[in-house]
Amino acid sequence: MNDAQRRLAEASKQALEPRFGGKIATDVLPASTFYTAEDYHQDYYKKNPVRYHFYRFNCGRDQRLRAVWGDGAGSH
Repeated sequence: MNDAQRRLAEASKQALEPRFGGKIATDVLPASTFYTAEDYHQDYYKKNPVRYHFYRFNCGRDQRLRAVWGDGAGSH
């Protein structure tokens, strides 16, 4: 992460704090080593659409995203 990226990330956090009613605790850290997942994990939602939609519905992800971000959030 360079200085410009860090400034943008910090500005984004500050801009979102009023929406959440307080300070965002997530730290902005330099990137570390990235490991690509195995092929069977890539594009899982395309390869297994029924299982993926079942998972999304049952885990509550979409409902939580809508609660935090409003309508249209969480739609794929």
